[in-house]
Amino acid sequence: WYQRRVRVTTNNLRTRRNLRGDFERRSVNLSVELCESFSHVNQLVEKLNSEITTMSESCQEMTTELSTARTQMQGLLEKTSKIKRESASVEMKKEVITAFISRYHVTPQQAAVLKRSEQVDDEFFTVLERVKTIHHDCKILLQTHQTTGLQIMENMAHLQEQAFQSLFKWTQNECRRLTSDIPEPSISLKQGFLMLQDRETLLKATLGELAKVRRAVLLRMFINSLTRGGPGGTPKPIELSSHDPIRYGGDMLAWLHQTIASERDLLSSFLPSKETVLGVLCEVTEGVSRTLKIRVEQIINNTDDCITLLQICNIIQFYLSTIRPFLSEEAPLISLISELNTQCRKQFNRHFALGVSRLSDRNELPGPDLVPTTAFQEAVHLLKIILNTHDVSVVPDVSPLSSMTELLDVVVGPILTLCNMSASQLEPVDNAVYIINLVSCLYNVLAMYENTDNKLELLQHKIDEELETLTNLQYDHMIKTTSIPPTEMINTERLSVVASKLDQALLNSEVLWLQQCIRLSALRHRNAVWRGACEQFVKVYTTLIQSPCNEGILLKSPDQISQLLK
Repeated sequence: WYQRRVRVTTNNLRTRRNLRGDFERRSVNLSVELCESFSHVNQLVEKLNSEITTMSESCQEMTTELSTARTQMQGLLEKTSKIKRESASVEMKKEVITAFISRYHVTPQQAAVLKRSEQVDDEFFTVLERVKTIHHDCKILLQTHQTTGLQIMENMAHLQEQAFQSLFKWTQNECRRLTSDIPEPSISLKQGFLMLQDRETLLKATLGELAKVRRAVLLRMFINSLTRGGPGGTPKPIELSSHDPIRYGGDMLAWLHQTIASERDLLSSFLPSKETVLGVLCEVTEGVSRTLKIRVEQIINNTDDCITLLQICNIIQFYLSTIRPFLSEEAPLISLISELNTQCRKQFNRHFALGVSRLSDRNELPGPDLVPTTAFQEAVHLLKIILNTHDVSVVPDVSPLSSMTELLDVVVGPILTLCNMSASQLEPVDNAVYIINLVSCLYNVLAMYENTDNKLELLQHKIDEELETLTNLQYDHMIKTTSIPPTEMINTERLSVVASKLDQALLNSEVLWLQQCIRLSALRHRNAVWRGACEQFVKVYTTLIQSPCNEGILLKSPDQISQLLK
C-alpha cells in the first residue's frame, strides 16, 4: 500500500534524507483520513443503536400488548375449541341421521309411486323392493331401538299393503287385456306376478281372473275353428269334415293339442313357476271340455263300424298321451279325454261282440269236411283288419304288449264263443276235430302279429286239450277195431280173435283210422293224434303179450307192432 502511495522517482542524498519524514507525514495523513472515515461510521452506528433501542421499546410494548391480548383471548379460544368439538359431533350425528334416513325411509315421491295403480313400471318394483328391504331390516333395528323399529315397520307395512293393492289392480287389468288369440303381455307382468307371490290371496284372485279370461278366449277360438275356420278360410272349418268321423275327431284333438302348446308358451312367458302355469292351464282348457265332449260323443254314438271305432279309439288314445304332459292328471280336460277313450272302447267292444253275435245267429253248421264255416271266416277276417289297424297305430307312453293284450281280451273271447256254439251240435269226434281246425286257424292269424304270446299260449292249450280228447277217441277206435278185451276178460279164445283182426288191420291200416281225424287241417295235428293213439295201443298190446293166456297166439313183438303202425 505504501509503495502504491509513495513513489520515489530519484535516488539521491536529499531524497534518502527526507524519505523517513515523508513516510511519517504520509502515515499521519493516512491516520487522519482513517479517523475521519471511522467518525462517519460511528455516527451511523450510533444512529443504528438509537433505532434499535426504539425498536426494542416498540417490541416490548407489543409484547406487553400481546400478553394482555392473549390473556383476554384465552376464554374465546376455549369457546372456539368447544364449538369446534360440538360442530364435529353435530356433523357426525348428521351423517348418522342421513345414513339412517337413507336406509329406513322412503321419500314422498317414492311413496306416491306405490299408490298409483294405472302405471306399474320398473320404478314401482324398485321402490316396492326397497320397502320390503326396509321392513326386513327393521327386525335388526328392534334389538336396539324397539319403539323406532316398530314405528318404521308399521309405516313400511302400510306402504306395502298400498303397493300390493295397486299391483293387484294393475295385474288384473293387464290380464283382462289378454283377450286376443295371440296376445302380447306387458313386459312388467312377469315381475308383477313374482311380487304377488308374497300375497297368496291376491295371487290366487289374479290367477283366477287370468284363467277366466283365457278360458273364454280358448272357447271362442275353438268354436271359430269348428264353424269359421282360419283367417281367410284357411284352414277350413273343422265341421266340414263331420261326415268323416276319423278326420273330424282327429282334427278337433289336433287343434286342441296345438292350441294347448301355444297357450302354455304364452303363460310361461309371464307366470312365475311351472306349477302356476300348470294350474292355470288346467283351468283354461276346462272351457272347451263341454263342446269337445258333445261332438266326440256324437261321433262315437253315431258310428256302428267297429273298425272305425277302433281307429277313433287309437286317435283319442294318441292325443291323450300327447296332451297329458302339458296338464296334470287331475285336469278336467284329461279326465274328459280319458272318459271319451273309455266310452269309445266300450262302444267298440259292444259293436264287435254284436257283429260276432250276428254271425253266430246264422246257425251255420259245419260241413262234412269240418273246415271253418263262412261265419267263422268272416269273424277271422274282421280280426285281421282289427289287428292290422292296431298294428299301424302309434301311441306314445303306452306299452305295445299291454295294448295288444287288452285288445285281444276283447276280440278273441267272442270268436272262441262262436267256435263252441257252432260245434255244440256235433258228435264228440267231429266236435274235437272241428274245434281244433277253428282254433288252429285263429292261432295262425295271431301268430303273424307281435305281442300275442299270451293268447297264443291260451289257444295252444285249447288245441292240446282237444288233441288229447281226439287221441283217446282214436285209441278207443283202434281197440274196438281189433277187439282187444279188458284185462280181466282176457282168454285164449279172445286172443285168437285179436290176433286175426290185428293181422287184417295191419294189412289195411286205414281201418284203424278215425275218418274224422283225416279231416284235421294241420298235418302235425294228424300225426300227433296217430302217434299218441299208437303209443297207448302198443302199451295195451304189451299187456296182452305178457298175459298167461298167450300161448303162442300173438307172435309179433310190441316193437314190430309199433313199427308196422308207423
